[in-house]
Amino acid sequence: MKSLYLRIWVIVVLTLALGAAIIRLAWEISVVSHAGSLAIVILLMVANLGVYALFLYLAIKPSLKKLRSLPVAIVATVIASGGIIGSIIHFIRFVPSSHASSFLSVLIASMLLASGVVLCGLILWLVWRFRQSGKD
Repeated sequence: MKSLYLRIWVIVVLTLALGAAIIRLAWEISVVSHAGSLAIVILLMVANLGVYALFLYLAIKPSLKKLRSLPVAIVATVIASGGIIGSIIHFIRFVPSSHASSFLSVLIASMLLASGVVLCGLILWLVWRFRQSGKD
């Protein structure tokens, strides 16, 4: 990604897409009345902003060295942890609700939670491996 125009294009696309997501989540805060839902929305906003910051950081001056840096590892870990915390809160609130009357709804929610836990573990393992290989 050596072309300046391509990097600017990527930044504009990410800004528009994630800006729309942040505006939608901010709108959700104005109609949410439950603390659990508010926590999920705030975690989603933090995750979106973290992903945006990470992509922006990598789009300005892309390099493999930056991808293996400590700030990128911290952002990836925080995003993965926030995502898994949000999915656990959602799962705990969803399963006893009336929306989960079908067995398939509970099965899908359980599979999504399991995939989030596995993904978080994978990200933490990758961050640990990159940090270990950088010390050698």
